[in-house]
Parts: sequence; C-alpha cells; structure tokens
Amino acid sequence: MKENDEKLREILRNEEVPEQLSPENMKIMLDEKAPKKKRSGISVAGRIAAVAAACAVVVGAYAGTAQMMKARRDGGTSPEKVKNVSVDAPYMNGAKSYKDVYELMEKSAKKWERNQTQTTGGLFVRNKNDYAVDESAVADAEIAKEGVVQESANELTAVPKTGAPEHSDTYNQEEGVIEADIVKTDGENIYYLWNANQYGEYYSEDMGRCYSYYQSFPKLRTASVEDGRFTSAKTLDLTPDLSGFDAWDSCNVTVYDMYIYNDMIEVIGSVNDGGKSYTGSGYYIDDEGAYHAPVTSTFVSVYTTGDEPELIGTYFQDGYYNDVRIAPDGCMYLISNYNTVDFNSVEAPENIERYIPCCGMDDEIECIPPEDVLMPTDAPEAKTLLSYMMISGIDLSESGTFSVVDNKALAGFSGTIYSSAENIYTAVTNGADSDVTRIAVSGGSITPVASGTVEGYVKDQFSMSEYGGYFRIATTINKYHDNRSFIGDIFGNNELPYTERNNAVTVLDMDMNEVGKIKDFGVDEQIKSVNFSGDMGYVVTFRQTDPLFAIDLSDPTAPVITDEFKINGFSTYMQNWSDGLLLGFGVDANDSGITSGVKLVMFDNSDPNNLKEVGIERINLPDGYVYSTANSERKAMLIAPEKNLIGFPVTFNNYDEYYERSMYVFYSYDGGEFTKLGEFSLKNDPDAGCYIPDRALYIGDYVYVLSGSQFVSADIATMTVVDEAFFE
Repeated sequence: MKENDEKLREILRNEEVPEQLSPENMKIMLDEKAPKKKRSGISVAGRIAAVAAACAVVVGAYAGTAQMMKARRDGGTSPEKVKNVSVDAPYMNGAKSYKDVYELMEKSAKKWERNQTQTTGGLFVRNKNDYAVDESAVADAEIAKEGVVQESANELTAVPKTGAPEHSDTYNQEEGVIEADIVKTDGENIYYLWNANQYGEYYSEDMGRCYSYYQSFPKLRTASVEDGRFTSAKTLDLTPDLSGFDAWDSCNVTVYDMYIYNDMIEVIGSVNDGGKSYTGSGYYIDDEGAYHAPVTSTFVSVYTTGDEPELIGTYFQDGYYNDVRIAPDGCMYLISNYNTVDFNSVEAPENIERYIPCCGMDDEIECIPPEDVLMPTDAPEAKTLLSYMMISGIDLSESGTFSVVDNKALAGFSGTIYSSAENIYTAVTNGADSDVTRIAVSGGSITPVASGTVEGYVKDQFSMSEYGGYFRIATTINKYHDNRSFIGDIFGNNELPYTERNNAVTVLDMDMNEVGKIKDFGVDEQIKSVNFSGDMGYVVTFRQTDPLFAIDLSDPTAPVITDEFKINGFSTYMQNWSDGLLLGFGVDANDSGITSGVKLVMFDNSDPNNLKEVGIERINLPDGYVYSTANSERKAMLIAPEKNLIGFPVTFNNYDEYYERSMYVFYSYDGGEFTKLGEFSLKNDPDAGCYIPDRALYIGDYVYVLSGSQFVSADIATMTVVDEAFFE
C-alpha cells in the first residue's frame, strides 16, 4: 500500500487536482471497495485493481471527470461534447460532497428539535453518537460516485408528417414555449392519455391485517382520422420498464401529460410503490433486511408517432411530478418535487440513497453527484425533511432519439412554475411571502441565477410574466388577526379572528430585485385569474362581485390601475380572443356572491381606461347547480378564434331529481353575443361507467370530443355527428 502512495504522489506532485482525487483519497479508492448507490438494492462496484488504471484516470482524464458525468453519449466522448456543469450563483452553490448535504439536513433537523423542545417542554432525547459522521464511509461513497450518462435506447426514426390539415394545439402561455396536455394531435392521429384504475386488497403479515389499494394501468388511446372518420382505434400500454425498481413487489404508474414533438410522443408520468408496509421511520424492509426509501419517481417515456407507436427509451428522476416545458431550442425541462424521509431515518451520511435524489435511463438509476445538488448559502429552515426541486434538461432536437443534458436538484425549493423562452421561475410560498427564483435554461443546461421575495402567495402560472427585461407577479396578501382572548371566551363576547386580505402586482428586474409595485386593490378579495398582455396586466379578484382591474405596466417602476369593471361571479381563466377583446371563463354568482353556475364573458379592453362587457352567457339550473372541470383545468377548454369556436365540459346536478348529466358544449361569438352551436353527451354505460368528455380538438373542418373510452367526431359547420370510436 505504501508503494501505491509513493507512485501517486510522484505522478500528481505537479498537478492541481480536486480534493476527491488527492493521494489520500486515491489510496482509499485503491484499498477499499467502493459502493455504488442505486435506487433499489445497492450494487457494489468492482474493486479497483491496478495502480496503472488509477493513474490513467488521474493524468489523462481527471480534468473532465465531473463534466463527463453529464456528457451526451454518441459513440464517443470528444471534448466538444463535454458540458461544464459548474454553477456560479451568488446565493446557491453545488455541494462539494455528500457530507455537505447531510450536514445541511442535520442542522435543519437540530434547529427543528430545538424549536420543538422549547414549545413542548423537551420531549426529544438523542444519543450524541446519532450525529457522528463516519468520514471514511463518506469518502467511500464520494469516490465511488459515478455520473449518470443518459442516451436513448434505440435509433428509431419517425417519418415526418407532411400535408397534415390545420389542427388545434394546447394553448401556450408564452410564444414558443410548448405546454403539455393529456391529448395531442399531429393532424393525422389523435393521442389521448388514460389511467385505468383497479381496486383490491392485500394482506400485510407485518401488520396482521388487510389493506385496500388501487393500482393504475396507464394507457395511450390512439386513433387515426381522415375527414372526420376514424380509420383505426388502438390502445398502447404505457407501463415503463421498472427493472430499476426491482425491490418493489408492485408499482402504481400514473400518466399526467404528453407532447407530440419532432415526430415523437413524449409521455410524462410517475411511478410509486403499490402496497408496501412501511416502518415507523418511513422506510420499508425487504426480505434480506435492507432498508428502502418509499420513493416516487417522475418519468418521461419517448415513443415514435403513428397508429402503432414504438418505445425509444425512458428516463426517470426522483420526486412527484410538478411541471414540464419544451423551450424554443427543442429542449424539455422536466420538474419534480422530492422530499427526503425524516432525518432520523438517514442514520449515517454514507446512506446517500436516503437523502440524495436519483435519476437515470431505464434500469441505470443512480444518485446524482454532489456538485449537482445546489444548496442555499444562508441558514437552513427548521425541518426534519429536506425538499428538492429536481430539474432535468432533455434534448429532443433530433427526431427518433433523445439525450439528457443536465440535472440539478435545488435543495429547499419547489412551488409554482412559470417558463419564458430562456428562464424558468419558481414561486414558493413561505408564510406571508413567496420566494421567487430565476433559473436560466439553454440547450438543456440549468443554471439558477437569482432569487427574491414578494408579498403574498401566487395562484398559478398565469400570475407570472416576463416581459421587456422585467418579471411581473400578481399575488394575494393575507394577514391573520386574532382578537380573541381568554377573558372574551369566558364571557362570550370574544371577537372572531379575521383575515385582512389585499392584492398586489410586483415588478422585479432580472436580478429579482423589486423595482415597482402596486397594491391595495381588491381589498378583502382574492385573485381568481390573471392575464398579462404586453404592457398591460388584467387581474380578476372576487368576494361577491367580479372586479376586473386593468393595470398599466409600461413604466415598470410605477404600475398604475387604469380602470376597474365589476360584474357578478368571477373568471377563473382569461385568454386574448382578438385585438381589443379578452375572453373570460369562470363561475357565475348572484348579487350576494353565492356561486351557482358557469359563465362566459367577453371584455372590450381596446381602451384600458374604459373596460366594457360586450357579451355574456350564463349557464345555470333553477333547481340545482352547474359546474365545469375547466374552472380548475383550463386545458379542458378548446378556444379557437380562427374557427370562432369556444368549447368546454359542463356538468348539471339537479337537487330534486338527483341526476347528474355531463356534456361538452360549443359556442361562437359574434356581434356582442355568444351563440350555442351544439352539445355532445358521450355514451353512458352502467357497466362501463360514465364516459365524461374532458377534452376537444379540431382537425380541418371537424371537431373531436374525447373521453378515455369514446371519441366522437362532428362537422364544425353543422355540429352533426360524423363518426365514433370506442375503447375497451
């Protein structure tokens, strides 16, 4: 062993090397086995047997080792394919080692326990050795760490579509930034995601009782169409290869979103344990006594297009699915939220699979390297769990293949996502404020660059906008006041607690510093929808009526409310219909603010100083209520001004007759009036369940109303049914 030391020192004497490749750590690498942490089961990497091999790694390739972890595999690893993965952010830096991440979690847990001790009188007792760090074990884990290099599994090339008729697509908030949905079309085929659930029971020997469970079976419904006719209707099983999860007896797989991009189908879903008995620490134990974390992973499976899609490959990353975007340069950014288990369950820092997210292709799923775990430089929050926002950049620019370019795990981050062409913004509510982080994205690379704080909480992605070098964000501010007292409780004259509610639009520069703000509008109301359009912002708040505020943002340092227009109810979603017209869709209400139905409203915003209502349609039921799933999922709407078509699902509930009826309805707008064009109720089979239509699209001169079990086509001009397709 001494000879090894001397040889290494001679070779490295004049080389500037990172700490991980110092002679001392290289000695550990030579003398000890190096465990390689994987998602399920822990495989052991082969022993490093030769000094010559180690020297070759150090002398010939050490400078590119970290970068090579993220290199695209294209049959070689030429220098031009290597990406610099270092992150130079003033407030967030990559961890130098897994030990850094462990210590961050440890500090947070200790702070939480101190807080609990102060409030509960000291209920926590722990041996000081519980916090001991096994330095040699940490060194082992770090030296054994290998980068995850991803590539597509096959080299299938989809045939480009030519001459496809005009067709609708998911509405994108920002031009060129493509959003996903459960239904897509390429003009020749319709693709629809469907989760078929099966319910049952299983017996747990550990707990001595039966537990109910459900298992999801994800499907892709495909239908080829021509002039309103269905020429084929097929179903594809979307369950991915779960060999990387072999510690699990069963898994639930759920699909959420989909793209049709570059002649490929990109399906986004999640996989989690389908019925395990967990220990009190949050882990379950396999037959060999090994601990396994209850991990949920997000995945993207890529297929060829056509009526018989073929799998190209699947990529996994830890965490619950949050959001996804495809940037104008053809790179997808997949975002998931990942929480560790309680700090007590980590047990030792070398158990990196218990507190470090994993990712990888198919069955090669491994913990990400420490430099890709980005940690805040300030003091950690008091928590026993460590949360991450996991972001991966996936290159889809070449048809028939894909590659993962970059991964980053932002410790302590999650939240609502908004994307522009070059930035991803995440808004995380902490108490009365929201932390906003700007993450620069380009060519699949991910670099957090700035963070700031605004008052209030964010409703959704449409509450945020980047425009002209500034970031605008609309928030609702809640301040809780409690005037109750012990004496008041005794004598029964205690005041009730109340919430003071306010709203604001804040303008930040690209360094996330506040440059302008307007607040104190919609007092005692909360934001229901927002639309940013150029220099203007439109905000709907609600308590009893639906005030629409027009806000001039042309001077970012001094936003000004130019007008306020009130009608009953509120809009849950607003979208530009044409120049000077803004379409609102939402909930109808009476003069007292009691909600009762669904409404369409058209606003004339051609003069921001004089907003007008130029058309309204209310859908109500005298002895019941009416609602639409589009009020919570705007993608359920089909808004196509080019076809003068507005479609959405609607459900009627009658109190007296106890019936529920669902349908998809279509309207047009012209001359200040909404006109109903038609409605479609899909088959209602008591044995198969109610086929509730939840999406619609158009191809050429035909509209298609869709559910998981039935597709219906109709002529747009007459709204008469042309054809139907059924799925088992």
